[in-house]
Amino acid sequence: MPVYVLGGFIDVDKLVEISSTYGIPLIEDSTEALGSFKNGKHAGTFGLTGVLSFNGNKIISTGGGGMILTNDKEIANRAKHITTTAKTDPLDYFHDEVGYNYRLVNVLAAIGVAQMENFESILKRKKEIDALYRSELYGVGDIKFQENDTDSDPNCWLFTFRTKKMRDLLNHLNSNKIQSRPFWTPMNNLPMYKDLRYISQNDISNKIFKECISIPSSSNLTIEDQHKVISEIKNFYK
Repeated sequence: MPVYVLGGFIDVDKLVEISSTYGIPLIEDSTEALGSFKNGKHAGTFGLTGVLSFNGNKIISTGGGGMILTNDKEIANRAKHITTTAKTDPLDYFHDEVGYNYRLVNVLAAIGVAQMENFESILKRKKEIDALYRSELYGVGDIKFQENDTDSDPNCWLFTFRTKKMRDLLNHLNSNKIQSRPFWTPMNNLPMYKDLRYISQNDISNKIFKECISIPSSSNLTIEDQHKVISEIKNFYK
């Protein structure tokens, strides 16, 4: 179950090869990757199924909910059955197994469809924001950007970079009313999972967590406000 972090691609070709060789289903967590492509193919369409999220902070939002992607008709029908309370008879309310009410209501779906009509302009703005940050912050302090393969076209959902001064920079930006946040706490650091087995040679996730910071990236961000963010980051590293 690979995760497309921040809309960037993983080595999906290698995972497809492993999946095919050993018969291990590939389920892509494409939650943050709506609009991300690799060689013209959309994230979430390489394996057996993919998942998208329409949560409030995603590139397209319905306030919550999401979508399952698959070319397997049996899985599609099965998913629809389970997520619509497993009801087989709407007259007598007969359910043939435990089901879940995971439907995206019509009003919220309409909001999502309306945003999809403007999706190309939203995606374009996201990429402009990413390009300007990379151009202006290149070589500033010890900042390192997320790398993308040349054959991939990420959606640039949330601009995030690495710096060993992450926590100090985070405090500096937030104290100057520039809302920024650290990366997600690794699950093995959370109290309910801390005693479960964690397999790693280098503990990469914890290193990334300690060094990564996300800065304003909304498609509504003006160029003027983006330059304010850039200026404040440069001021910090002076």
